[in-house]
Amino acid sequence: MHDAILLLQKIIQIPTTNDYEERVALLIQSTLAQHNIPAKIINYAPNRSNLIAEIGNPDAPNVLGLTGHLDVVLPGNLADWHYPPFAAQIDGTRLYGRGAADMKSGVVAMVYALIGLASHQADLNGRVRLILTIGEENGAQGAHQLTALHYADDLTGLIVGEPTDGQIVYAHKGSFNYTVTAKGKQVHSSTPELGINAINGLVAFANREAHLFDDAPVDEVLGSLAHSITVFHGGEQINNIPADAYLRGNIRPIPTFDNQAVTQRLTDAVNQLNTDHGAHLELAIDNSFMPVKTALQSPLITAAQTAITKIWQHPSDLTVFAGATDASEFVLAPNQFETILLGPGPFSIAHQVDEYVELSQFEAMITIYQQIAYQFLQ
Repeated sequence: MHDAILLLQKIIQIPTTNDYEERVALLIQSTLAQHNIPAKIINYAPNRSNLIAEIGNPDAPNVLGLTGHLDVVLPGNLADWHYPPFAAQIDGTRLYGRGAADMKSGVVAMVYALIGLASHQADLNGRVRLILTIGEENGAQGAHQLTALHYADDLTGLIVGEPTDGQIVYAHKGSFNYTVTAKGKQVHSSTPELGINAINGLVAFANREAHLFDDAPVDEVLGSLAHSITVFHGGEQINNIPADAYLRGNIRPIPTFDNQAVTQRLTDAVNQLNTDHGAHLELAIDNSFMPVKTALQSPLITAAQTAITKIWQHPSDLTVFAGATDASEFVLAPNQFETILLGPGPFSIAHQVDEYVELSQFEAMITIYQQIAYQFLQ
């Protein structure tokens, strides 16, 4: 059995459900050390650490980043799983477990790609940087920290190893989370005219939000901006007019109507409602992840197509998806660089029971990442 499969089993067996990523980072650091590749552990919080490793001429200007996240989502109801989510069981051609697709298989494929490239560093016309993060599934804290520490400042290209089933994803929407709180005045429900109902303020906002982005221009690749109110909370007692209420919403920005435009539109709506209604509304931006888009003629996409065609004897589909990734944080770095998503495992099985990866696809992806590095850095 390939050593990469054994490592994949080991890290799936470490539950990193938005915590304990440091155990995986340390295991990967030890694996890289066995191949004389030093790696930095960058602490974020107790038991939570990112990892950085790099090979190649440190003075080379071209830098290809390979990035993946170490956390996974919760498994849900264990009784629904046919394979224990943290057993990393192999059945036939598939390895099952939470994170098998999203995205520990991509992480390990990148680790072993780096190991293979390290033994032929003289053939690299640049550097390859492995960037492994914590907390992507719950706010991209690791990517935010590493961007602030300048680990994306000199990137020329970036491959995100999310599960794409071997397809090249060249664009994805952003993700924007916000909270609107309403402040009113609590009184007895028998005399509502003496109070200010905070819920009414939120209802007014919800009604405005339903058509707030109707004029947002459609992106030719990513389509329309998506927006939803997903949390609504107000009131504590049936015979009180509530003084406090809040709602939360999620928006998927696009390059033609980006995060800054979203923020301005929400701010204007809240300001206008505050002049028209008794309840006072306040807007808070909880998370703001940028949309990502790379030109189809870019050198990174060309290198990826060349590598995939060489290994699988056919070109990859070029596609997009609506979710956001750590790339949304890394592209906030001061330089501009090309970005693609490419990894083993079907995205359709991510976050679901009996998550799996095809082992043949996983092993092939190691070679594909290596071939992309050679091609792109040339």
